[in-house]
Amino acid sequence: MSAVAVELARGTAGPVRLEDLVSPLGGLVGDVRQLPVQPSDPPLAVFSAGLGDVSAVLPYLCDPACLGRLDGTGTGVDPDRAATVAVAEALERYSTCVYDERQFRWASADELGAQALDLDSLPRCSPTELADPACPVTPPDRSAPMRWVRGLNLRTGEPTWVPAVLVYLHLPARGPGERFTSPISTGTAAHPDPAVAVCGALCEVIERDAVSLTWLQRLALPRIELDTVGPELRRYLDVFADRDVTVHLFDATTDVGIPTVYGVSVAPDHPTCRTVVSCSTSLDPQAAAAKALCETASVRIALRGARPSGADVGSFGTILDGAAHMSDPERAAAFDFLLDTPARRRLSDLPTLTSGDPGADLRLVRSRLADRGLDAYVVDLTSDEALRAGMTVVRTVIPRLQPLSFSYRARYLGHPRLYRAPARMGHPTRSEAELNPWPQPFA
Repeated sequence: MSAVAVELARGTAGPVRLEDLVSPLGGLVGDVRQLPVQPSDPPLAVFSAGLGDVSAVLPYLCDPACLGRLDGTGTGVDPDRAATVAVAEALERYSTCVYDERQFRWASADELGAQALDLDSLPRCSPTELADPACPVTPPDRSAPMRWVRGLNLRTGEPTWVPAVLVYLHLPARGPGERFTSPISTGTAAHPDPAVAVCGALCEVIERDAVSLTWLQRLALPRIELDTVGPELRRYLDVFADRDVTVHLFDATTDVGIPTVYGVSVAPDHPTCRTVVSCSTSLDPQAAAAKALCETASVRIALRGARPSGADVGSFGTILDGAAHMSDPERAAAFDFLLDTPARRRLSDLPTLTSGDPGADLRLVRSRLADRGLDAYVVDLTSDEALRAGMTVVRTVIPRLQPLSFSYRARYLGHPRLYRAPARMGHPTRSEAELNPWPQPFA
């Protein structure tokens, strides 16, 4: 579930017309289906909104074998809101596929100069990773031409050219200059209020940074003690009561300072899916804790019957490969660095930063990023379908944060952030040779 879709689920959004997008006879979303939940799982409502084969109507993207079927997922205690979230996430997925070649500028970073995102700030693989012939990415090359799309630098307020491959999904590389990244949906958000959309998208990038830092550096995060529980969090805690699943929550807030909660869900008696993880970043720590709880349930459903795409960990590259591999009971000990941590932090100690004003909340997040020297870029992805539904869709990019990667051979182990951030967060820093060898369990 996207960061902004949660706002829809919490009922904070204004009037929207997402239902207009759903129709089995030519709607953007063909159907919205409630997925079955096993008796041992928390009785949450989980919905899937199917887009079908988008390449049938957007043939310029790639063939169906490349694109396949896209969908959105919504999970929550309220079935109607969960279904709405599923449609909103499907709209996000669709909007990342829609583009017009006339939007793009073909040029090198050297040619664009200060008008372009600084390629030197982008995450990169380490020399060891790049020496592997199977590494799927190459270092960013300032002299190599690529496609750029117009965005906005949120720190300076200046229009900026952003590499198109960092913005759109299912955009096959056109030349060696565009092979420096593996496309992922991080930083995409949809909401009726543009300020909420941008703020939520930025929070998702901050969340994925925390996910990667936690796992790669094996950070012994403080376990959260739920000394104060608001109504929204209480609804989710009640759903998880008397189940054979325990969700452990940890404070994964990074040096950026936006509350982030990392969840480890353990089903000790499950024969195939013992451990799954989740994470959420929000200006409201109560909301972050509730979403971290909620997401563990939807991940378990996604992993039901899932198997990695190959036996070799080095071949992992899809969103479920690492999560399916690490959920196996045989690998339970890999999570001991979290579950055995002696550190504790009360939920009430995490700052509540939300003001209730979307514009003020966005300014706060922008300020936190700028204070830490982190340029953030936003690109408007709002399609015609999104406009007619009263929605804004955006994509944000924060190059200096650590990205989430599902490709084991391209974990961006050469990015300075991976080695500098732990110390700023009060943790020891491991060298590349000491990093977590297990694949990323987040999905």
